Amino acid sequence: MIEDLFEDDSTKPESNWFEFNEVGDSIQGILVMEAYEKEGKFGTQTIYVVQKEGKDYNVALKNTTHKMNILQLKSAEVGDTVAFRFEEEVDTGKMNPAKSIEVRIRKQK
Repeated sequence: MIEDLFEDDSTKPESNWFEFNEVGDSIQGILVMEAYEKEGKFGTQTIYVVQKEGKDYNVALKNTTHKMNILQLKSAEVGDTVAFRFEEEVDTGKMNPAKSIEVRIRKQK
């Protein structure tokens, strides 16, 4: 009998979503494709695919909270080096604080 792969946790793919869990968390790598938007449980997010050490990571920025970062990243092109860093938590008066993310871009030559 063939084992059901959905019952075997060792066959579950590894997540490639980068998470900003603590202040100081950061990722830097090469932008490997044009950014795209996705609807999620937190509203519309813009997704950036960044390659670091041969592995692709999805970095999501919420369109409402990170509008200025997204505008800044419009100048980034595939092949540019981009960096994201969780700078601080910002009290929004709601249940969860917002995450302040700093973005940097180095244009390819």
